[in-house]
Amino acid sequence: MNYQIGPWQFISNRCVITSNNMERELDPLLVKLLLHFINKPQHIVSRQELIESVWQQSFVDDNAINRAISELRKQLAHPTEKAPLLKTHYRKGYSLTVIPERLTQTSVFEEPANFLPDSPDFFAKNEEVVTATTSQPVQRTNSKKFLIYSLVVIICLCFLVWLGLFFINAPSSEKIKQITVNKVASTWNIGSEVHPELSSDKQYLAYTNIEPENDVMHAFVKRLSDQREVEITYPGFQVSILSWQLNQHSVLLQATNLKQQKCEMVLVDLSQFPVIGEATSIKKCDFRYTGYAQVDESGEHIYYTEYKNEHDGSGLYKFDLELKKEFIVIPPPGVMYGAIMPRLSQSGNKIAYILSQKGKPFSVFSYDFETHETKRLFKAKKSIISFAFDWLADDKGIIVFEGTQLSTIIFDEKNTVKNTLTVTPNITPYYIAVHSANSLFYSENKTQSYSLIKVTDPFGDTPKYETLYKSDKDDYNIIEIVNKEGPAHVFVSERSGSSQLWLSQNGFTKQLSFFNYDDAPSTFALGMLRASPNKQRIMFIKNKSFLFYDVNTQKIYPLEEFNKHEIVSYIWSKNNESIIYIKRLGTKNILAEFNLLTRDTHVIEGIKANKLISDSKGNGYVTNDNQLIRLSDRQSWELPKNAKKSVAYGISKDYFYYSDSISRIARLNLQDQTIQDTHVDFRPIGFEVNESNEILFTGSKYKDMQIVQISWGE
Repeated sequence: MNYQIGPWQFISNRCVITSNNMERELDPLLVKLLLHFINKPQHIVSRQELIESVWQQSFVDDNAINRAISELRKQLAHPTEKAPLLKTHYRKGYSLTVIPERLTQTSVFEEPANFLPDSPDFFAKNEEVVTATTSQPVQRTNSKKFLIYSLVVIICLCFLVWLGLFFINAPSSEKIKQITVNKVASTWNIGSEVHPELSSDKQYLAYTNIEPENDVMHAFVKRLSDQREVEITYPGFQVSILSWQLNQHSVLLQATNLKQQKCEMVLVDLSQFPVIGEATSIKKCDFRYTGYAQVDESGEHIYYTEYKNEHDGSGLYKFDLELKKEFIVIPPPGVMYGAIMPRLSQSGNKIAYILSQKGKPFSVFSYDFETHETKRLFKAKKSIISFAFDWLADDKGIIVFEGTQLSTIIFDEKNTVKNTLTVTPNITPYYIAVHSANSLFYSENKTQSYSLIKVTDPFGDTPKYETLYKSDKDDYNIIEIVNKEGPAHVFVSERSGSSQLWLSQNGFTKQLSFFNYDDAPSTFALGMLRASPNKQRIMFIKNKSFLFYDVNTQKIYPLEEFNKHEIVSYIWSKNNESIIYIKRLGTKNILAEFNLLTRDTHVIEGIKANKLISDSKGNGYVTNDNQLIRLSDRQSWELPKNAKKSVAYGISKDYFYYSDSISRIARLNLQDQTIQDTHVDFRPIGFEVNESNEILFTGSKYKDMQIVQISWGE
């Protein structure tokens, strides 16, 4: 089998790793060692495990292990990667910092540049294979003829090997059919009803209700047999549903007080339903944490995902409730977003979770607590994020939604059977709770609506809020420009049925773009609007393509040079002629500047950068894990603690602004280092700061919606 490991392709049958024009041969021990790490993605492998599985002995000298790890790390070192691909976890073990991807035989021969068919090295390296698999000796009287025959044999062999691997190692057999489902509304409270969770015995449905106007959350539990419902409260806190304790009638809540910046996980006893029993706070949490957690059947451990560092992604953790101690189950993968939505199987022997990588299709993995085996159960085809998966009863399999398609993956001793169903009428679940093999509860994918809000004097005693350009469809990403008629706003709106650029000026609003979409665009099909300092140009992204809009000519131009890179963040330069950007290369961020006139690029050295921001005058800044750095003179400021986990930033001459994207806005005074923060009654998804320190927000509110049950025939 062959794998992509960061910048390297590992060709196991040749014991080599290759990258462009580089090739390194690994000795047998390093091959065994590397294969063991490949089979344990996102898992910290202990030294004892290596002794038992790689060396297959009861004892190995520490120096031997150290030498092997050091040599493998050396072989995996790559010119484009500063961080090692093999990471040491102090007193815990080792793990790969990238996620290996299995390759077909075809992709191995197509991608490396040094494997072109007319390369003498290619035939020399494969000569032994050809000789060993042909019944007659190879005649070398005609070199050209020999090369042609060799190539034909190699292609045939590759095809046969691939064919054999396909039938021998194929993880599943897949059937695709269309079904018509019956839909029945299951909740009727006013507000947005989301995140259905069923108790293990399928007797009780828990869900979260959110008041659309003020985002206040409530938790409800309903007994399905008679539809009797109770609301669960926790004094001084808003509460939302996380999960049911495995095989118990206790529900786990996330309790938050956003104004006081408090968050707790609370377990509530419902064994005497409808009487609500004792509520026990079992663990503190980060109020920014909005994921999923579950308590095991014995009540001894809680499993959850959490970001320790935004840029490492989210890991899966186990917390011992008696010892008050945290353990790593799946380490952070080093990519956004990481492990999310962990769910224990009914037996408690396995836990499944979603692995989501920014810009890539998500996967569902399972982790076996007894064998410590990590296994991919499902891989999506499209680059979307979904929490819509759940276990079937008795650990028989899982159900996963990708967009409007439902996949059922059934396990048995011989193979895995995957059935993909196209559901009619179309539904796009964000959360599901499986009731049976052909029935489930779900809440819709698009739970929030987006609008534009201007806030004047946000940190004063009487801040002024103004809703801008209100429509029935989503508005987002607002910037300020100047055209021949004066100042104006450009923003994105779906009011015409799809994501388009709109201009608002002097009381009038008009559509600027008329993009066609092959599929119905999701929210943020257009995004990352950035205005040049002179307010004459706008750069933005349409899906994954980069474009810019000229305000004076009112024309849109492609920026094709950026499409081949993974761009993390970008701003305009102060001279209006360049784009400063951060691109992701493997596990490393590269800071660079692209000149729009000369089309030249140069790398900016000596600055570690995670995000770029600029003020209204075009002064550029970068943020990294710990600092805010001004590009013009490289003056730096220490980031406040809460800013390190923020996802939305803005800046003016005197202040650095940041937001938790939930309810808080804060700013750091760049002169005296003082911090102000304030609470807002909407979710501040993103914002721009103007010269007057007014803030133009993209804010979100939850929609009015219901939990729905669907069912279909066998």
